[in-house]
Amino acid sequence: MSAAPLMAPPSTGPSFRTVVAQYRRLPQLSGTAFLPLAFLARLPISMTQIGTVVLVSSSFNSIGAGGVAAGFLAAGSAVGGPAVGRLADHLGQRGVMLTASLLNAAATLALVALVVGHAPLAVIYGMAAMSGASTPQIGPMVRARWVRLTRGGPRLGYAMSYEGAADETAYVLGPAAVSLMTALASPAVAMVAAAVLVGVFGSAVALHPTAKSAPAGPRSIAPSRFNPRIVALMGGSAAIGCFFGGMQTGVAGMAARAGVAGAAGGIYATMGIGSAIAGLACAAIPARFALGNRLAFFAAALVVLATPLLFLSGLPAMIAVMVPLGCAVGPYIITLFSMAEREVSAPRAAGVMTLLSSGLVVGYAVGSGIGGHLVDSVSPAAAFAVSAAAMVAGTAVALGLRVLPSRA
Repeated sequence: MSAAPLMAPPSTGPSFRTVVAQYRRLPQLSGTAFLPLAFLARLPISMTQIGTVVLVSSSFNSIGAGGVAAGFLAAGSAVGGPAVGRLADHLGQRGVMLTASLLNAAATLALVALVVGHAPLAVIYGMAAMSGASTPQIGPMVRARWVRLTRGGPRLGYAMSYEGAADETAYVLGPAAVSLMTALASPAVAMVAAAVLVGVFGSAVALHPTAKSAPAGPRSIAPSRFNPRIVALMGGSAAIGCFFGGMQTGVAGMAARAGVAGAAGGIYATMGIGSAIAGLACAAIPARFALGNRLAFFAAALVVLATPLLFLSGLPAMIAVMVPLGCAVGPYIITLFSMAEREVSAPRAAGVMTLLSSGLVVGYAVGSGIGGHLVDSVSPAAAFAVSAAAMVAGTAVALGLRVLPSRA
């Protein structure tokens, strides 16, 4: 059965005052504590990604090993993510998210212990995969809660834009926090902090009253995985994940070559500044700029804006390019999730959101693995070529989606 659209945005862009007023209504729907709790709960995801690269790279003196470890982390999340999402759909988010948060905290601490103890890389890669598999999927599950909290009305668009901006802000602060803690102490301390954050705040989100707004029941076990548009959107999600993987290993390689390896997280975070701002502004985009056209536009913009990184060698020039590059990242991701949300009914939202997140981490695993190898064997700029190529593929997916019929 075709799904009814869950969000009906206005045909023209709202005023600035209207946008601000709508964002102010979100805490009234969820409770004032929910937004900061959910933000702090998702912060460890960005910390562990770049933290794993820095920790393993510095311990084993190999950017390639760090990239592979981060790839296993992402691959584990890609496998475990859909399972966590389906369990949450079937059993309810509270128990599933609580269990995953505590398991993820324990697995991250075990990963740190293995790296610090210079365990064999094969063992480290296995534990990284286990850590990824237990990721509590905060973002997708919170998005599913918003579908019910807003009853699929116009405020859902603002909630999705806020979630995209929150993700991007986390991607700013997470790597920056890793860099700061690495400079003051060590990357191991940063990873331990991430484990504590996910254990405490992931559990708090799991126990929050909004968990009741996420539907549970047998009808939601099987998301619309055979919808060709969902499959294509997963391809677009994998493309942006591969983009992130290439960017992180490229930045780590550039920072290491400049003698400031610990600053990689802070440098990478500059991309998220423009991304967070642009993400919040997405709610003001008029509906006449259709979602399919937006996706193609921002995918192509990422290709154009990433290309100069292939020819730059200094850190200041790289940072100058990354700030505007980020302005296309947030809108691209928000558009992906908004298009997926329109393809399914509310009870299936969590499963589909998790599928898109899994596509992203699969792409990240590929991008970080290839990017890390290219940094070691060719140059840091070669890793940026992975990011540019990924978004060429993302642009092709976006153009293909424009001709696929929608079930909405």
